[in-house]
Amino acid sequence: MLKFVSILLISSTSYLFSLEIDNKTTFNELLSHSEIYKDHNQSETISTVKNRNFEPNSKEILGCGYSPKYDVWIRFTLTNTTSNTIEKIIEYVNPLTSYVEFFEQKKLVKKDGLLDLSKDRQSLNPILQITLKPHQSKEFYIKASSKITTLIVKVNLWNSDTFNKKEMTHQRLLALFFGAMGIVILYNLIIFIATKELSYLFYALFFTTINFHHLVYKGVMSLYIFSSQSMTTLIEYSSFIVALPTIFLALFTQHILKLKQYPKLNRALNYILFLYCIFVITIQVTQSYQYRKFFFIMLVILFSIVLYALIKKNKKAYPLIFGWSLFISSGIAMYLSSSGSYDIFTSLPYYTEGSLVLETMLFTLASKITIQNQAKIDAEKNRFLLKELNHRVNNNMQTILSVITLQKNEEKDKKIQEVIANIENRMMATVKLYSLLYMKDNKTVVNMHEYLSLITKNIQKTFKRDDIDINIHSDVIMNSEYAIYCGLIVNEAVTNTFKYAFNHTNEGKIDILLVKKENGYYLKIKDNGSGFKKSSQDALGLIIIDTLATLQLEGKLTIERDNGVEINIEWRKNEKEY
Repeated sequence: MLKFVSILLISSTSYLFSLEIDNKTTFNELLSHSEIYKDHNQSETISTVKNRNFEPNSKEILGCGYSPKYDVWIRFTLTNTTSNTIEKIIEYVNPLTSYVEFFEQKKLVKKDGLLDLSKDRQSLNPILQITLKPHQSKEFYIKASSKITTLIVKVNLWNSDTFNKKEMTHQRLLALFFGAMGIVILYNLIIFIATKELSYLFYALFFTTINFHHLVYKGVMSLYIFSSQSMTTLIEYSSFIVALPTIFLALFTQHILKLKQYPKLNRALNYILFLYCIFVITIQVTQSYQYRKFFFIMLVILFSIVLYALIKKNKKAYPLIFGWSLFISSGIAMYLSSSGSYDIFTSLPYYTEGSLVLETMLFTLASKITIQNQAKIDAEKNRFLLKELNHRVNNNMQTILSVITLQKNEEKDKKIQEVIANIENRMMATVKLYSLLYMKDNKTVVNMHEYLSLITKNIQKTFKRDDIDINIHSDVIMNSEYAIYCGLIVNEAVTNTFKYAFNHTNEGKIDILLVKKENGYYLKIKDNGSGFKKSSQDALGLIIIDTLATLQLEGKLTIERDNGVEINIEWRKNEKEY
């Protein structure tokens, strides 16, 4: 009688944890239809465990924490209620579990896991393909254990087609995510190289290490990059893999918020970072991996620092508070999932990836605004410095010009007066340039029409010849370095014209044309004076024009001397020009 009751009890228990399946249902959650046994001695085999007391389980996910000192056995029965053969896929939903063994009808059929990857596996999670004949029932066992990593137990049942589509979509989305993160890392490294700002380097290192961690966490590293043997070596340093993102995040926070302006807080963070590193090394050396959950405290400290900076109205803290909130919420979600308290990833499977992408978008936007604001500040500072420099240079040159003018007025010899007047006009050409310089696209430039007008009006005033008509045609904005050469050329040419071209006429006309061509510039200075013979003109003026045109502007100079004088200069643009 007792034997009969025992058989009846076992049969009823098997029936209670038997899941009826068919082809119409594409997905079933299995763990809540299973029984669980925890082997704290880690000594059970399939031959011995079948006689142990399995406990009923109603949870869809079972979190056992980091590197638990026991094996988890899952037992369930599947019954084909149809008249057709059914093919299904059992998915163990955790790529971080060190070892996963699948048993069918008490026989080991497959070994898999992070440190023992199945050779034919193409999915991120361990899977087992099964076949059930019409009205057949099969009992399955899964043994799961984690040497170092977290042990989260979750088991699903899929139709083959549905699983393959889901897996393909999942891997493509992860590829997009890691590609986007790679671009973020490269972008911040480029900004660091350009600006030498350490916060961008630490941000790039933070995302490099967080991506490395996530590649392991999602099973991409073990499936596509490292072999099982390499993963075994890598996982032994998992404490560093988990801790490094937090360290770089702390350094980034320290530099982006410029915590040196808060000496006590900055000193405290340095001490905390030192103690944190000691704590991580201690965990690694003693292999006390279960204490890694305390790493989360560092994130809370960093969030508190950002909150303090926000209270102090540090502008850099505003985007960080939102970014850190997303990052910390993602960390909390991963911790709750690992402990089995709550699994947000069931309803939001890409919560972590979405949080990281949104956080990078916030920081990228904030950094772009910061760079633009800094550029505006630098531009304003450069404009102020340029204005101050020009003002001082102008004052000094005006002082020199005043002395030269006094000397000219005291001289009785007209030839000496003429020489001094030429020097005065040449200096004036430089003085006028400084009064017109301004910043554009981080270059000092000058409006050539205004500049040439000032030069020619000064010459006209010197020679007291208001009857000569001067026409300037130019809308060129030119680099200051080359503007001075053009100004000196115009000064010499117009001075010679006033001195020699209109001695016998009161109807003088001078045309000055400066235009920007496709590959360079063109300057023409033409008058309707008497012209000149090559040996009859001011040799020094021509030497200056030739030197400036051919050596400084590296251009081509031609001079026509009949029916007035026409000076033509063409030169090509180069990297120095605006």
